[in-house]
Amino acid sequence: MTEDRPGEGCLVAFVRVPARIFALLVVVPLRFVWELLLAVVLRPLGRVLEWLVVQIGRLLYWTVVWPLVQLYRYVLTPCGHALAWLGRYLVVVPLAWLGWEVLAPAGRAVWAALCWCGRVLFALPLRWLGRNALMPLGRGLLVLLEAVGTGLAWLGRCLVVVPLAALWRYVLAPCGRGVLWLLSALARGFAWTARVLVAVPLVWLWRVLLYPVLREVGRAIAWAWRIGGRIWRFLVVRPCRWVRREVWWPAKAEIARVLREVRRALVG
Repeated sequence: MTEDRPGEGCLVAFVRVPARIFALLVVVPLRFVWELLLAVVLRPLGRVLEWLVVQIGRLLYWTVVWPLVQLYRYVLTPCGHALAWLGRYLVVVPLAWLGWEVLAPAGRAVWAALCWCGRVLFALPLRWLGRNALMPLGRGLLVLLEAVGTGLAWLGRCLVVVPLAALWRYVLAPCGRGVLWLLSALARGFAWTARVLVAVPLVWLWRVLLYPVLREVGRAIAWAWRIGGRIWRFLVVRPCRWVRREVWWPAKAEIARVLREVRRALVG
């Protein structure tokens, strides 16, 4: 049990035996407590809860769901059908006839009258006003706005675009390249320092010390858990099964047979 495996150091061999001893002293009793709790408390409690859930479900079905289903099927559904039939023939059909036969023709007539009035009172005067007054005024404004826009564009190019382009080309771009070069040098130095002073020691600590110790502790706990389960099955489960099979079931069958004989004798 204490021999080193290939590729493992003396630290692993030094940790393995105490880890297994600790696991046997702690994990095996915990496995016994877990199996005892499972057999005595959790499984019976689960069966009781399952029975309670089933009974509550049946009670709710017969006291709530079934009456609601019957009410919907034999009361609400026929009433809904009757109300729908009455609404269709007393409201929908008369309103549809009124809309198609009265309101729609009246609306079409009113719309035609409004269109004719609008064409006579507004369309012809507005067309004459636009053709003889507004169109020449718009052409003049368009020429004026084009001249003003051309002047503003020239001023903007001379006063804004050219100075900003020169500032970017001869000042900001060289300064930005210098700052990027300085930051890249600082980043390389910081990365090298972090790698040498932090990453490499942490990797070495994990690979050489923490991972082997945690691996052996985990293996010891798993091994002790399996051993505890085997001991529990050998000391508790098998004797209980033997008692149930060899003692309880025959005694139960014999008691049932005696009761049947007594019942038969009393009845006879």
